[in-house]
Amino acid sequence: MKDKRKKKSVLDVVLDMMPVIGAVIGMAIGAIFVMLWGIHPATFFSELIKGAFGGKLEIGSTLNCAVPLLIAGTGTAIAFRAGANNIGQEGQLFVGGLAAATIALMMPSLPRALGIPAILVLSFVFGMAFAGIAVLFRLFKGVNELLITLLLNYIGSYLISAMVNGPFQSSTNVSFPQTDTFGEQFLLKNWPQMGYVHSGIFIAIVVIAIFGYFLWYTPMGMRIRSAGLSPMACKTAGNNPTILFVAAMLISGGLCGMAGSIEVIGKSDCLRQGFGTNLGFDSLAVALLGGTNPFGVLPAGLFFGALRAGMQTMQRSLGIPSALLDLIKGSIMISIMVGNAVKLHVRTKGYKKKKEKTVKTVSNETSC
Repeated sequence: MKDKRKKKSVLDVVLDMMPVIGAVIGMAIGAIFVMLWGIHPATFFSELIKGAFGGKLEIGSTLNCAVPLLIAGTGTAIAFRAGANNIGQEGQLFVGGLAAATIALMMPSLPRALGIPAILVLSFVFGMAFAGIAVLFRLFKGVNELLITLLLNYIGSYLISAMVNGPFQSSTNVSFPQTDTFGEQFLLKNWPQMGYVHSGIFIAIVVIAIFGYFLWYTPMGMRIRSAGLSPMACKTAGNNPTILFVAAMLISGGLCGMAGSIEVIGKSDCLRQGFGTNLGFDSLAVALLGGTNPFGVLPAGLFFGALRAGMQTMQRSLGIPSALLDLIKGSIMISIMVGNAVKLHVRTKGYKKKKEKTVKTVSNETSC
């Protein structure tokens, strides 16, 4: 029996690899910036790899840095698959962290068996609510969710700042805006012998497995993907693209909120001002590098986790200023987005040509 599966052409393979090619180009651009600083590219890359994978502590740091990116990246991938332009990951992460502080500080007597699940659930709800603001503006005022979610990033940041300098301000440490320390029962377990990697990595893997299966192997997931590919076709098939858009946005916001709470209770013992800065925007690049596929988010998130951990170490070892490291990371993110845009443009153009050819053929056959 012949295999009827359509074989991918070389062009299809190249297009699938465009985000990865973009990441490689971004790394090359980063090497050029480092050369201008007077550091040899070989030294840059060796220190980067050493800082990410040089030992148990470095590997543990890489995995811990990857955890929020994996969870928020999965949420972002689901939103993009539904055609929802959620770029409010940063704000949703912040309110997720606020949810962790709310449970830990207002219910300090909760046992571990209830404390951590309560934090995860409330952070999911907070993230959903924050994304829901953009949904309401889209449904009732027709304002694109891209604009609202972008502006909500700043509101989330200022909300955290107001809380740690106000109602949640530490009663003992006033040198830096933060809350009082949480009880041990609210903190994720970590393993010193494994580089202090915390249990959030297992939560991230479970999230990817559940939502990857949901998106690709369930009827609801198929409907969400169809809403993103063609709302008109989705509606013709008897589905409601608006409801699917709302569902994807809320799931996306919820996962980003959960990522924020895990970042707080996994790497710290309190809520600090600016705890998740740039994590949201990095998760956006993770989703694009992973092909907006939760399963593809896993290697992409680990790559960005290694990048974050390696750059933190490299800043100390080579004396590279943080601004230069941000410039390098920004070059990588822009290159990934450009690669993704090229892939989308070429495939859309090819689809239109194929459609025009089909219409022309049918028209010729009808005239005959």
